[in-house]
This record gives sequence, C-alpha cells and structure tokens, in this order.
Amino acid sequence: MDKRIIQSIEKSVDDLIRNSTSSNKLKKIIIKHNNKIHFIPTKYRILGGILQSMNIQFGNFLENTIKNIVEMSPNNEILSKYSGKKSNQFLLSRKTCELIDTYITKCQIKHYADEELKLEYNQLLLQIIDNENTESEVSRFAQDIDLLFYNTLNKQYYYTEIKYNDDHDTGKFIDINRKFLKTFALLVRELKIKDVDTLKPILVYFNNKKMKGNIYLPEEQTIYRGQKFFDSFTDVKYEEIDNCFRNICENEILKNKFDELYRKIMKLKL
Repeated sequence: MDKRIIQSIEKSVDDLIRNSTSSNKLKKIIIKHNNKIHFIPTKYRILGGILQSMNIQFGNFLENTIKNIVEMSPNNEILSKYSGKKSNQFLLSRKTCELIDTYITKCQIKHYADEELKLEYNQLLLQIIDNENTESEVSRFAQDIDLLFYNTLNKQYYYTEIKYNDDHDTGKFIDINRKFLKTFALLVRELKIKDVDTLKPILVYFNNKKMKGNIYLPEEQTIYRGQKFFDSFTDVKYEEIDNCFRNICENEILKNKFDELYRKIMKLKL
C-alpha cells in the first residue's frame, strides 16, 4: 500500500475528528444530551452523536482525502481560497442563471443523443463565458466548491464536484447538475476566464461503476469515474486508493484515534 495514501487518509480523519469535537460543537452536544431524559448514559449518547455527525460528514471526508491525494502531485496547485469552503461569495449575471435553467429544461425534454449533448453543452460553456465577461447586471451568491486546482503542466484550472457514486434520486440529481453548471459560471467571472480551455469543469464519482446515465453532461468530456480521475491528475493507482477505503476501518492507527476519542468523552465532567 502506498504510504502516501494512508497518510492522506489519516490526515483527513484527524481533520474530521478535530472538526467534530471542537469546543463549540462539543458544548452544544453536551447541552443537548444533558437536557434529555434517556436510559442510555449521557456520555455514550454524546459519543454516539459525534459518530453520527462524522457519518454525515463522510462526503466532506471523501473530498478532503481526494484533495490531499491531488495535492501530492507537484504539478497541481490547490486553490485553498476556494476549495472545501462552504460559503464562498460570488457574482453571477442574471442572464447566465436563465441560460442554465433553460439548458437543464431542454435536456430533460429532448434527451439528446451523445453527440448532440456534447454540442449543446459546449455551446452553453461558450455562452456562459461570453455573458460573464460582458453582462453587468449581476446577483450575489454563496456557493461551496469541493475542489479547485491548477495544473502547471496543462496550464489549466480544474473545478471538480466530488460524489461517492451516481445513485442520487431524480430530484437531487437535477440539483447536482444545475449546481455544477452554476459553479462553473461563478468561477468564470471570479477567475476572469476568457477562454473555454482555461477552466475545465469535472464531475467526479469516486466509484468506477456507472449506475445511471447523465442527460445533462457529456460523459467522456466531463464525467470522471474513479480510475479516470486519478490516472489523469495523480501518480497514485486507483486500485490502491479503492482497496485502502475498503479496509480503512481496520487500520490500527485510525482505530487508535477513535479509541482516543472514546477516552476523551469518557473523561468528560458533566
């Protein structure tokens, strides 16, 4: 197993534990469970609440781990000002918002064939770039960005939206694709992108398996599943990463971290 992968995951777990047990969060959990009448001892409920919070944050953990692996390559520069931030503030033209909504609706109605979808999608990107470099009537948006990095070899920015797999329900799936296009547009204005080849948006699925098609984004151009992403932007083998994730819960160092968390909670004076 590549030691760098283990180190990356350990770092992500450290970040997750630290975030889940910060003084403010711990205080809120303690108050919440102290005020509850329950047969389960308070300290165990506090520990359970922290573990449940970590489970909910698995998506963040996955994003952080992938960011750390991408950052291992000397050719990749992570834009930390934006990556992993949940409340970035951006400007976007109203015309672009309408354009994206219209595009989503057309895709739902027409179900383009692959080549048609590619043409429509690339035309959309060009229109977005034109709008965000000419339109002055804008609105302000707060938007989270999973990962934004710059590759010094390709001299290209890469915006990546990271998902574990593509098994989302229909409603959420539409929102994912709309958010993906909107975030690209926000970054075009923010980074002052003039050329479609300067900023490449990528929807990343950690799993290789294709579970459903995407009627909004051209597969070969925009969707990177598992191996394709890691082969393209890192020198780490996807098989090693996948194997590591499958066996992560048995890692002794990580189990020790959770043992330490347990001891910390059991020592609390309530």
